[in-house]
Amino acid sequence: MKRFTKKLIAFLGIFAVLLLTFDLLSATERFRGVFAVLTDSSDYEEGAEREVAAYLAKSRTPGSYTKLLVGDSVCAQMTEAFFDCNQQYCLVGNNRALTMAGEYLLVKEFLETHENVSEVWLMAGPDLLQTSIDATYSYSYVVLPFLQADLLGELDDATAEEMEETFGSFFLKKPVAELIAGSAVNRKLYLNYVKEREEAAKKGKSGDDRTDGMSDLAECYLRKIYELCDTQGVACYLIPDPLADTPARRKQVEQIRQDFETRGLERLFPDYFSEITYYPADQFSDGIHFGRPYNTKEVYREKLRELYLDRGYLDGFQI
Repeated sequence: MKRFTKKLIAFLGIFAVLLLTFDLLSATERFRGVFAVLTDSSDYEEGAEREVAAYLAKSRTPGSYTKLLVGDSVCAQMTEAFFDCNQQYCLVGNNRALTMAGEYLLVKEFLETHENVSEVWLMAGPDLLQTSIDATYSYSYVVLPFLQADLLGELDDATAEEMEETFGSFFLKKPVAELIAGSAVNRKLYLNYVKEREEAAKKGKSGDDRTDGMSDLAECYLRKIYELCDTQGVACYLIPDPLADTPARRKQVEQIRQDFETRGLERLFPDYFSEITYYPADQFSDGIHFGRPYNTKEVYREKLRELYLDRGYLDGFQI
């Protein structure tokens, strides 16, 4: 029996060493891609961090910009083509997966690295106003990139608690996060675990857990963006994305509008809902972004003029 126990311990020890070796190799530059393919983990490679790092680089790079236009992926889709012809505006259209907390950090970094800033424009659709910390996107789009940039500590205690509840405080420590970030295999295992844990928690709750209005996170950081700008004498504006004209979209917007007013945000951004413009749903490829033949620079130029410039918004924006 003792002999069997010793063999079992030896076997488990060898197995553990092999697993550790496999894990460490999966995080090395040479073998990362190979192990990602072998374990069907290629979709979990570090694209999100590189994406957010590019947004941060735009916000942080010193220059002569005096205005910032930041916002979700619709903002990015409509304005990227005009980046080079705008000298006043720093254009940082990004992705709603950053949440409003991520938008706040981008605004904060821009204001800290630029002088004589006069205006900050936030272009946001209803989805960004409902987005909160979640198990699907937030670790890759919020935790990892902003932890690596030493900015995660700039978020408030309530957000830190929400992230700890979702991901576990151990996995918010920089060395642990870097180990996960460096390996597509680790990321796949961990994120799938977090998603299953979140789904199990939702099943255990009674009633409807949907968010019909704004998220608390969006309200918190909308206020922080406004207050940050206000304390520095910078004008802050919230402008809407163009939306697909569907019953579901109109219902969503009305629910958010009511919640927006209940939270008192219309005092800060009084024109947001009155300026929403709907376009036929067949102009959109996925209900959110313009699709062919409406996703061209010429069409974006027309829509930017129609939606914003002709209404007195984005003064000085070059198209």
